[in-house]
Amino acid sequence: MTPQHRFRSITDELARLTAQREEAMFAAFATLERQHATLAVLLTQHLGDRQRAARWMGMHQRAFGGRSAYEALADGEIDRVWDRVLGSDDSNPVPLPAARLG
Repeated sequence: MTPQHRFRSITDELARLTAQREEAMFAAFATLERQHATLAVLLTQHLGDRQRAARWMGMHQRAFGGRSAYEALADGEIDRVWDRVLGSDDSNPVPLPAARLG
């Protein structure tokens, strides 16, 4: 296999994994919408759209000890997630998108 073909194979694999990650991200957010609808609506409104809210939920954050909000929820820490979203945990609340700041 030539280097060019190897890179094409790597690129194809990364694209496949990215698509799987996006699919999992939206499936996880759909679960959040079913189990904690108010939280999901607040995040969506606060961040501007469902995609940003879903990504925020999956981001590893210092506020959760390097875990994602989903991991915090899985550990039963719904109050900690709410505190982070609302900014009542002595940190900044969920950041607003730049378009909404001005």
